[in-house]
Amino acid sequence: MIGLITFAGTLWGRVAVAGGIFAALVTAWLAFAAHYKAIGESRVLAKIEQRTNENVDKAQRARASVENLPADQLRDRYRRD
Repeated sequence: MIGLITFAGTLWGRVAVAGGIFAALVTAWLAFAAHYKAIGESRVLAKIEQRTNENVDKAQRARASVENLPADQLRDRYRRD
C-alpha cells in the first residue's frame, strides 16, 4: 500500500492516475451516448410501427368498404385502362 502511495506521487504515477480518470470519463460518456442512441432508435421504431398499423387499418377499411360492390360499380374517373 505504501508503494502505491509513493508511486502516485511520482510523475508517472500522476500520469497513470490522470489517464485512469480520463478513461473512466470517456467510458461513462460512451455508455451514455449508446444508451441515448438506443432510446432514440426505439422511439423512431415505435412511431414507424404505429404509422404502419394505422395504414394497415386504413387499407383494411377501404378493402372492406368495396368488398361487396359489383365490379361494374368500381369504375370512376380515376380508373386506368
